[in-house]
Amino acid sequence: MGLEFLARIRRTTLWLSGIAALVIATYFAPLAGAGLALGALASLANLGLIELLVVSITTPGSKASAQARARAALALGGMITFFALGALLLKFLPAMWLMIGFGVPFLVMLMKAVALLLIESGWWAKFTARPWRAALAVLAVAFAMWLALGALPGAGGASAQRSAKPAAHQPAANQMAASAKAPDAAEKVEAGGDKGEAAGEKGEKKEKEPGFPTVITLLEQAQPHAAWLPFVVHYEALLFSLFIAGLICLLAFFASREAKMIPGNLQNAVEALVEALHDFVVGILGPKYGPRYLPFLGTLFIYILAMNLFGLIPFMHSPTASLNVTVALALTVFVYVQYTGIRGLGIVGYLDHLIGSPRDVISWLLVPLMLPIHVLGELAKPISLSCRLFGNVFGEDMLLVAFATLGILTLPIAKLPFGLPLHLLFVPLALLSSVLQALVFTVLSTVYFLLMLPHDEHGDEEKAQHAH
Repeated sequence: MGLEFLARIRRTTLWLSGIAALVIATYFAPLAGAGLALGALASLANLGLIELLVVSITTPGSKASAQARARAALALGGMITFFALGALLLKFLPAMWLMIGFGVPFLVMLMKAVALLLIESGWWAKFTARPWRAALAVLAVAFAMWLALGALPGAGGASAQRSAKPAAHQPAANQMAASAKAPDAAEKVEAGGDKGEAAGEKGEKKEKEPGFPTVITLLEQAQPHAAWLPFVVHYEALLFSLFIAGLICLLAFFASREAKMIPGNLQNAVEALVEALHDFVVGILGPKYGPRYLPFLGTLFIYILAMNLFGLIPFMHSPTASLNVTVALALTVFVYVQYTGIRGLGIVGYLDHLIGSPRDVISWLLVPLMLPIHVLGELAKPISLSCRLFGNVFGEDMLLVAFATLGILTLPIAKLPFGLPLHLLFVPLALLSSVLQALVFTVLSTVYFLLMLPHDEHGDEEKAQHAH
């Protein structure tokens, strides 16, 4: 039962520490919740290394001795690494919450051991023989949790009240010193009024848009005076977009590293997605041009979808909620489409496309009208792509923030120890909107390629297919 028991410990610890970290981050501080979560993860990793060490030492047989020694060395090296990582975490996160998180797996072990002893006892069998007794036990546990959660807002409010003392309760000596310093402070304010206004304007510019706290927010609270903090805050969307791109590359690497005739779950899912994107792109561009532009358009869909969905993960952010990211994506499509037109049609053919491909006298007379219309139409494409994606994703995030705030406001009204998760009602809508916006962006980009490709060859190709 040992390894199976440890597996149950890991699953319970992950759920318990995740919920506790969210509660602590909500009612105390985000850094406290992050410390509890990272402490629990570090403890689970340490237990996993201990399990690996014990299994490698107790493995029977001489053939497995080399592998056992390698696993034991890996476990010992991992333990040393985690000790160094723990020292680093103690520098940035509260030590108390790290220690509490580190002790969560051991608390789960203790509670499971007590539960096993209690369930196997005859007293418990007699107590739960009646359904109303079992229901009473469940209600008692729920009431205890309600009392525990009810103490959190009071603790947070008390700490806030202690930190914000009114000026009337300050000692008289402090008030006299403050009044004595007031003229000097007034002169300094008058002398540096322009500087203060400029600093105020800069402060207004630095104010972040409303939203859920992210990892960048935790770093900002942990190191408010760090030299690298302005760079990280300023390029938050770019850093998240690069991180998501790295995750996609890593996922693609693991999916294609050892391709098998009978694929596993990851390979099967990736192959199904690639096949669906191939059929979609080829269905619009045709079998001649579809495979050529499939890598770009398929990657565009997967990348935008991942960025849209990433904001639904706690402490993460959707880079597509920033206009800078969506404009960059739209400009990439615009430049590639124009390059495709110039390469496929040639300079003369490209200019002929812009003036409307005149072939008679009336068409040539309409060239002064058609040329600016086509140029403005081409320039409007990246604007519409970027603004549509940005507006939908940003509005979706603001909707979730608004209803999460509304759920928190029910605390004093309903006398509840925790806020109502009203924003969870809109998570399915956010999932659907994320997929639809990625699909719309990809469909329009594919159509832009179709409009720029040589139509005659595409038509001849379709005719040849029908003939076959």
